[in-house]
Amino acid sequence: MRIRKPSNGIKTIKNIGIFSWSVIGFLLIAALFFYIIYLIKIAIIPLILAIAIAYLLTPIVILLQKKMRRVFAVTITYIIFTGIIFTIFFFIIPIIIDQFRTFMDKFPAYMENLTRIINDFLQNSVLIKNTENLIGKEIIPRDASGIIQYFISSINLEEIDIFRRATTVGMLVFNTALYLIVGPLLGIYILNYTDKIKTTFIKIIPKRFKNQTTIILERINKVAGRYVRGQILVSIIVGILCTIVLLVLKVDFAILLGSIAGLLNMIPLLGPIIGAIPAALTALFISPLKALLVILLFIAVQQIDNYIISPNIMKYQVGVHPGIIIFSLMAGGALFGIWGLLIAVPTVAILQEILRYYLLEKNKIAS
Repeated sequence: MRIRKPSNGIKTIKNIGIFSWSVIGFLLIAALFFYIIYLIKIAIIPLILAIAIAYLLTPIVILLQKKMRRVFAVTITYIIFTGIIFTIFFFIIPIIIDQFRTFMDKFPAYMENLTRIINDFLQNSVLIKNTENLIGKEIIPRDASGIIQYFISSINLEEIDIFRRATTVGMLVFNTALYLIVGPLLGIYILNYTDKIKTTFIKIIPKRFKNQTTIILERINKVAGRYVRGQILVSIIVGILCTIVLLVLKVDFAILLGSIAGLLNMIPLLGPIIGAIPAALTALFISPLKALLVILLFIAVQQIDNYIISPNIMKYQVGVHPGIIIFSLMAGGALFGIWGLLIAVPTVAILQEILRYYLLEKNKIAS
C-alpha cells in the first residue's frame, strides 16, 4: 500500500503555521523582556551606559592588546577616555552653562522682539484682512502682547511646591550621579573580562546548543557594537555641523544649540526633528527669515548625514524595516522615555538577527 506524501499546499500551510506561532512566541518573549526591564530600570540604565562605553572603547582595547596585556590595554584606554570626558566638562560644559544663563537674561528682550514680529504679521497679513472683510468682523486681535503676557504669567512660581520640586531635583541628581559612577565602573569590568564572561556563559549552555549560542552571541556583538560606535560618531559630526551652521548665521548660543542637536541625533527618526526645534525657536526671536534659514540648513545637514555621513561610518545599515523602527520607538518611548528611544532600535536589530538565524538561515531558507 502506497503512502501518499503531503501536497505542497499542506506543506505551505504547515510552514505558515510554524512561522506564525514563532512570531507570536517572539512577541510574548519580547513583551516579557521589556516588562522585566521596566521593573528593574534603575539598574538597567547604568548597565546600558556601561555596555555603550565598552562597545565604544573595544576597538582601542583590541588595538593596544596586540602589544600588551589586556588589563594594561583597558587601563590606558580608560585613562584616555576619562581625559576626554574631563576636557569636555571643564571646557565645553561651562561655555554651555554660560550661554544658557545669557539666554535667560535675554529672554524678556527676546519675547519683546517676538511680540513685535507677530504684531507686524497680524497687522500686515493680506490673508487675515481678506478673511475679516469677507466675514465682516475681526477674528484675531492686532496686538499679540496680551497673548504672550498671558503665557508668561501662567508660569506662576509662587504656586510651585518648593519642597516637592527640591525632592524631585534631589532624586534626579542622585540618580544621575549613580549612573555616572556605576556605569563607567561596570564598563571597566565588561571591557576587562569580556572573554571570561563569554566563556562562562557558554559553559552553562547545554552541549548541543553551544555552537548556536556562539553564533548568536557573535551576531549580537557585531550588530550592537556597530550601532553604538556608529551612532556616537555620527552624532558628534552632526553636532559639529549644526554648531557651524548656527555660528555662520550668527544665532545666539550656537554651541549650546549645536550640542543639543548632536545629542538628540542619537535618537532615530525623531531626534533630528526635536533637535532642530530649539535652534529654530531661538532664531525666531531674532527674525522669521533667520529661523527659516536655520530650518533649511538643518534639513541640509540631515540630508548630508543620511546620504554621506551615516553610510560611510556605519558601512551598512542595521537593516530594520522603517515600520518596525517606528513601532519600536513608540513602544520604547512609552515604557522608558528617552532611554527607551535610545535602546529601541538596537534591541529590535538584535532580536531580528536572532529570528533571521533560527527561522531562515538555520532552515536553509533564503533571507
